[in-house]
Amino acid sequence: MKPRQLIYFIKVVDVGNITKAAEQLNLAQTALGIQIRNLEESLHVQLLDRHSRGVSATPAGLLLYERAHEILQRIEDTRRDLISLAGERARIRLGATPSILKLIGTELVVAAKQQLPGIALHVVEELSFVLTDALERGELDYVLAYDIEENPGLRRLALMKEDLLHIAVPGGDPAEGGISFKQAVAGDLALVSSRDIIWRRIHKTASRLSLDVNVTYQVQSMEAIKALILHGLAESIMPFGIVSEEIQSGALIARRIERPSVRLTLYLAHAAHKGLSDDTAFIAFVDGMIDRLAATIGPYAHPIDRSQPPQIEADH
Repeated sequence: MKPRQLIYFIKVVDVGNITKAAEQLNLAQTALGIQIRNLEESLHVQLLDRHSRGVSATPAGLLLYERAHEILQRIEDTRRDLISLAGERARIRLGATPSILKLIGTELVVAAKQQLPGIALHVVEELSFVLTDALERGELDYVLAYDIEENPGLRRLALMKEDLLHIAVPGGDPAEGGISFKQAVAGDLALVSSRDIIWRRIHKTASRLSLDVNVTYQVQSMEAIKALILHGLAESIMPFGIVSEEIQSGALIARRIERPSVRLTLYLAHAAHKGLSDDTAFIAFVDGMIDRLAATIGPYAHPIDRSQPPQIEADH
């Protein structure tokens, strides 16, 4: 019984479908199926009932599902204790989005070195949906990402809401004031992909309002999208952090979207089997960095009251 098999098994039970679980784990369906069968054979018990709608845990599977969370946590606890005993710094792998790291990335790394002497912080920059996938695969310990969906395998703490902005080159329209959602989605938009949280939020709002979204360019890079805007070929909808320097220099203008406004929620998330008590100093550090992030974003940031002790949402 290998830790990786337990991670796979938890995901299959959470999703209730091997095909969907394989997609979320970025595995071939056949490979995931083989791993689950190997696990059943090694334990000499059937863990899943297969049916037309997908799979469900047998009584033995439910027991393993509960114990698997405990086993994975014990493995992590042991790893940290051994590192501490050896006098080495514990490693935390933190994922964050480009808009966050562009604004406070350097400050985050420098502050971590000063405030967390017992922790080696490894920072990964990716889009929110990529970070969430990596967290589910066990490749990251924590992520700072937007609009993380409810997931039995993850726990999340809401930190801040942030306005999405309509970004364009200066033109005939005055930059002051906002822009209606209808106007914002009517231009030649450059967006990332249908998996990206901005794409999904925009299309969900447009569907509710019976509006079409004019996506002229689909580009897998925020920097490439920014280049299209700077050349006057496209407009976009994105967070302040991606274009903060260009907005301050006057190369681009940003307008708050109104009627209705469009906001994303920033979460700190980790695997459900991981306990917050293990990294209390790190959690306090992140809390302070979010205050710095909100101050940098300014009027587009809406911090969530965190004066009470952090309560992680358990999506079970």
